[in-house]
Amino acid sequence: MTNTQRLDNVENELETVKQLLVSTASYDESSNSRLDRLVERQDLTQRQLDGLALSVQSMGEKIDRFIDKTDDFIETTKARNAVLDGVILELRDNQVSTNAAVERLERILEQLLKPKE
Repeated sequence: MTNTQRLDNVENELETVKQLLVSTASYDESSNSRLDRLVERQDLTQRQLDGLALSVQSMGEKIDRFIDKTDDFIETTKARNAVLDGVILELRDNQVSTNAAVERLERILEQLLKPKE
């Protein structure tokens, strides 16, 4: 092999190496660009997750307040029902007493209105 042929081979190999380096650099730039886009998407997703977490926390606090109000309402209603039950029992007792008194008065009136023989 002559020096010229060797030089041509070396130049061909150098050209191949040069093309490989250009291709590698292009691939690297493309990979970096995709990586940058992925990082941006990840940041956006994280911001959305943070916003969602705040919304969930806010909803949880509202639900807790609602449950507290509901518990208070239930307790108040139970207390009122207990008082109402007592009033109803007292009214029933009074009705029984009133009915008995009316029956006694009717008997007395019947005796008073009876013709005397």
